[in-house]
Amino acid sequence: MTTLLILLAVVLVILGIIGCIVPGLPGPALSFLAMIAYQFTEADNTFSLTSLIVWGIVAGLALLADMFVPAAATKKFGGTKAGVWGGIIGTFVGMFSPIPFGVIWGPLVGAILGDLLGGNQIRSALKSGFGSFAGFLLATFFKFVVAVWIGVLVMVKIGMSVWSLF
Repeated sequence: MTTLLILLAVVLVILGIIGCIVPGLPGPALSFLAMIAYQFTEADNTFSLTSLIVWGIVAGLALLADMFVPAAATKKFGGTKAGVWGGIIGTFVGMFSPIPFGVIWGPLVGAILGDLLGGNQIRSALKSGFGSFAGFLLATFFKFVVAVWIGVLVMVKIGMSVWSLF
């Protein structure tokens, strides 16, 4: 059973890192699930409860950041409320869009269209759309760092377990 849980943890780490880029996969959450899977192994060096709580909160914050940072960046770059809502709606539409890179184009186009509908001129709408795109990149980077960091922690624990067998 321990071998299967370790294999599951490795697969979840890989999916977690991929999930930071591929829409629809919650990357940090999958990496955190790798921690949980490893926790149920019979290894001597499992994670502490504090570590699990802290990394669970960090993974949750990374997922929230993915939703709200683009909207906050739209506002920071001069977007109207309509632009912020357009960016939020564009993010959700982009996540489920069959169009390649819809997750990238969704917030950008949504913020621009929302700002134009909210009364901004094209120059202002493009600026807030750029803000939404910059926020998307920042949130994606944060998700990626969290997923990789958790992945490294899990892989180190797995490595220590395997090494102790020799």
